[in-house]
Amino acid sequence: MDRLEFESELRAEGYRIVNSSLKPNLHVGNHCHDFDAKLMVLGGELTITRDNAPETLRAGQCCMVPAGCMHAEDVGAEGVAYISGRRRNGGPLTREAFESDLRREGFEVIHGGQQANHAGDAHAHDFDVRIMVLGGEITLIRDGKPETFRAGDHCEIPAGCMHAEQVGPEGVAYIAGKAYRRGPMN
Repeated sequence: MDRLEFESELRAEGYRIVNSSLKPNLHVGNHCHDFDAKLMVLGGELTITRDNAPETLRAGQCCMVPAGCMHAEDVGAEGVAYISGRRRNGGPLTREAFESDLRREGFEVIHGGQQANHAGDAHAHDFDVRIMVLGGEITLIRDGKPETFRAGDHCEIPAGCMHAEQVGPEGVAYIAGKAYRRGPMN
Protein backbone atom coordinates (compact mmCIF):
# COMPACT_ATOMS: atom_id res chain seq x y z
CA MET A 1 0.00 0.00 0.00
CA ASP A 2 1.37 3.45 -0.83
CA ARG A 3 0.84 6.69 1.10
CA LEU A 4 -2.09 7.93 -1.02
CA GLU A 5 -3.92 4.62 -0.66
CA PHE A 6 -3.28 4.67 3.09
CA GLU A 7 -4.62 8.24 3.44
CA SER A 8 -7.68 7.36 1.35
CA GLU A 9 -8.38 4.33 3.58
CA LEU A 10 -8.02 6.47 6.72
CA ARG A 11 -10.51 9.04 5.44
CA ALA A 12 -12.99 6.35 4.40
CA GLU A 13 -12.85 4.86 7.91
CA GLY A 14 -13.37 8.20 9.68
CA TYR A 15 -9.80 8.81 10.85
CA ARG A 16 -8.24 12.29 11.20
CA ILE A 17 -4.89 12.34 9.40
CA VAL A 18 -1.81 13.57 11.27
CA ASN A 19 1.70 13.90 9.81
CA SER A 20 4.34 13.47 12.46
CA SER A 21 7.88 12.56 13.32
CA LEU A 22 9.70 11.58 16.49
CA LYS A 23 13.27 12.32 17.49
CA PRO A 24 15.99 9.65 17.36
CA ASN A 25 16.24 7.18 20.26
CA LEU A 26 13.07 8.46 21.95
CA HIS A 27 11.51 5.99 24.37
CA VAL A 28 7.86 6.43 25.33
CA GLY A 29 7.05 3.99 28.14
CA ASN A 30 3.88 1.95 28.53
CA HIS A 31 0.80 4.08 27.82
CA CYS A 32 -2.52 3.97 26.00
CA HIS A 33 -4.58 6.44 23.97
CA ASP A 34 -8.25 7.36 24.04
CA PHE A 35 -8.37 6.97 20.24
CA ASP A 36 -7.83 4.25 17.66
CA ALA A 37 -4.58 4.82 15.76
CA LYS A 38 -3.31 3.54 12.44
CA LEU A 39 0.11 4.51 11.18
CA MET A 40 2.37 4.12 8.18
CA VAL A 41 6.10 4.67 8.58
CA LEU A 42 7.52 6.98 5.91
CA GLY A 43 11.15 6.76 6.99
CA GLY A 44 13.30 5.65 9.89
CA GLU A 45 12.25 2.99 12.37
CA LEU A 46 9.68 2.63 15.16
CA THR A 47 9.27 -0.34 17.49
CA ILE A 48 5.88 -0.74 19.16
CA THR A 49 5.72 -3.22 22.03
CA ARG A 50 2.36 -4.72 23.01
CA ASP A 51 1.91 -7.64 25.38
CA ASN A 52 5.72 -7.89 25.67
CA ALA A 53 5.92 -8.51 21.90
CA PRO A 54 7.97 -5.90 20.00
CA GLU A 55 7.08 -5.12 16.37
CA THR A 56 9.60 -3.02 14.42
CA LEU A 57 8.16 -0.95 11.58
CA ARG A 58 10.16 0.54 8.70
CA ALA A 59 9.29 2.61 5.63
CA GLY A 60 6.07 1.44 3.99
CA GLN A 61 4.94 -0.72 6.91
CA CYS A 62 1.68 -0.11 8.78
CA CYS A 63 0.09 -1.04 12.07
CA MET A 64 -3.04 -0.38 14.11
CA VAL A 65 -3.23 0.33 17.85
CA PRO A 66 -6.80 0.34 19.19
CA ALA A 67 -7.96 2.76 21.88
CA GLY A 68 -7.05 1.53 25.36
CA CYS A 69 -4.26 -0.81 24.16
CA MET A 70 -1.22 -0.55 26.43
CA HIS A 71 1.98 -0.18 24.41
CA ALA A 72 5.47 1.34 24.43
CA GLU A 73 7.20 3.13 21.57
CA ASP A 74 10.93 3.11 20.79
CA VAL A 75 12.33 5.21 17.96
CA GLY A 76 15.39 4.09 16.00
CA ALA A 77 18.72 5.92 15.77
CA GLU A 78 17.61 7.95 12.72
CA GLY A 79 14.27 9.04 14.15
CA VAL A 80 10.99 8.21 12.45
CA ALA A 81 8.61 10.06 10.14
CA TYR A 82 5.10 8.70 9.78
CA ILE A 83 1.54 9.47 8.86
CA SER A 84 -1.13 8.39 11.28
CA GLY A 85 -4.86 8.35 11.54
CA ARG A 86 -6.70 8.98 14.78
CA ARG A 87 -10.34 8.16 15.44
CA ARG A 88 -11.98 8.92 18.75
CA ASN A 89 -14.97 6.73 19.48
CA GLY A 90 -15.66 8.07 22.94
CA GLY A 91 -16.59 11.66 22.10
CA PRO A 92 -14.75 14.83 21.19
CA LEU A 93 -11.08 15.51 21.77
CA THR A 94 -10.60 17.28 25.11
CA ARG A 95 -8.23 20.18 25.70
CA GLU A 96 -6.21 18.02 28.10
CA ALA A 97 -5.88 15.13 25.63
CA PHE A 98 -4.91 17.54 22.82
CA GLU A 99 -2.19 19.12 24.95
CA SER A 100 -0.96 15.70 26.13
CA ASP A 101 -0.72 14.49 22.51
CA LEU A 102 1.29 17.59 21.57
CA ARG A 103 3.80 17.14 24.38
CA ARG A 104 4.18 13.39 23.76
CA GLU A 105 4.92 14.06 20.10
CA GLY A 106 7.58 16.69 20.84
CA PHE A 107 5.60 19.85 20.12
CA GLU A 108 6.28 23.08 21.99
CA VAL A 109 2.91 24.02 23.56
CA ILE A 110 1.77 27.63 23.24
CA HIS A 111 -1.36 29.19 24.72
CA GLY A 112 -2.33 32.21 22.67
CA GLY A 113 -4.83 34.07 20.63
CA GLN A 114 -5.48 36.79 18.07
CA GLN A 115 -7.40 40.04 18.20
CA ALA A 116 -10.88 40.34 16.68
CA ASN A 117 -10.95 40.65 12.88
CA HIS A 118 -7.21 40.07 12.48
CA ALA A 119 -6.37 39.13 8.89
CA GLY A 120 -3.06 37.48 8.06
CA ASP A 121 -1.73 37.47 4.50
CA ALA A 122 -0.78 34.21 2.82
CA HIS A 123 2.40 32.75 4.33
CA ALA A 124 4.04 29.45 5.27
CA HIS A 125 6.00 28.34 8.32
CA ASP A 126 9.17 26.26 8.50
CA PHE A 127 7.57 24.22 11.31
CA ASP A 128 4.47 22.06 11.78
CA VAL A 129 1.58 23.59 13.72
CA ARG A 130 -1.41 21.97 15.39
CA ILE A 131 -4.13 24.22 16.79
CA MET A 132 -7.16 23.65 19.01
CA VAL A 133 -9.58 26.56 19.26
CA LEU A 134 -10.71 27.29 22.83
CA GLY A 135 -12.98 30.26 22.10
CA GLY A 136 -13.97 32.54 19.24
CA GLU A 137 -13.24 31.47 15.69
CA ILE A 138 -10.58 31.53 13.00
CA THR A 139 -10.88 30.82 9.30
CA LEU A 140 -7.87 29.30 7.53
CA ILE A 141 -7.61 29.63 3.77
CA ARG A 142 -5.57 26.84 2.17
CA ASP A 143 -5.51 26.15 -1.57
CA GLY A 144 -8.12 28.89 -1.98
CA LYS A 145 -10.57 27.02 0.28
CA PRO A 146 -11.72 28.63 3.55
CA GLU A 147 -12.34 26.43 6.59
CA THR A 148 -13.67 27.91 9.86
CA PHE A 149 -12.67 26.48 13.24
CA ARG A 150 -14.61 27.18 16.45
CA ALA A 151 -14.29 26.11 20.09
CA GLY A 152 -13.29 22.44 20.27
CA ASP A 153 -12.20 22.24 16.63
CA HIS A 154 -8.61 21.43 15.77
CA CYS A 155 -6.40 21.25 12.72
CA GLU A 156 -2.86 20.77 11.50
CA ILE A 157 -0.82 23.06 9.25
CA PRO A 158 2.27 21.22 7.98
CA ALA A 159 5.53 23.09 7.43
CA GLY A 160 5.56 24.73 4.01
CA CYS A 161 1.75 24.87 3.65
CA MET A 162 0.71 28.26 2.24
CA HIS A 163 -2.22 29.65 4.20
CA ALA A 164 -3.90 32.87 5.28
CA GLU A 165 -6.10 33.44 8.32
CA GLN A 166 -9.08 35.58 9.21
CA VAL A 167 -10.12 35.89 12.86
CA GLY A 168 -13.79 36.28 13.75
CA PRO A 169 -15.45 39.31 15.40
CA GLU A 170 -14.81 37.99 18.94
CA GLY A 171 -11.15 37.13 18.39
CA VAL A 172 -9.78 33.65 18.95
CA ALA A 173 -8.10 31.84 21.85
CA TYR A 174 -6.22 28.62 21.20
CA ILE A 175 -3.67 26.03 22.26
CA ALA A 176 -1.05 25.53 19.56
CA GLY A 177 1.76 23.07 19.13
CA LYS A 178 4.87 24.03 17.16
CA ALA A 179 7.52 21.55 16.02
CA TYR A 180 10.48 21.83 13.69
CA ARG A 181 10.67 18.57 11.75
CA ARG A 182 12.96 16.93 9.24
CA GLY A 183 11.42 15.87 5.97
CA PRO A 184 10.55 12.22 5.43
CA MET A 185 13.62 10.04 5.74
CA ASN A 186 14.61 7.51 3.09
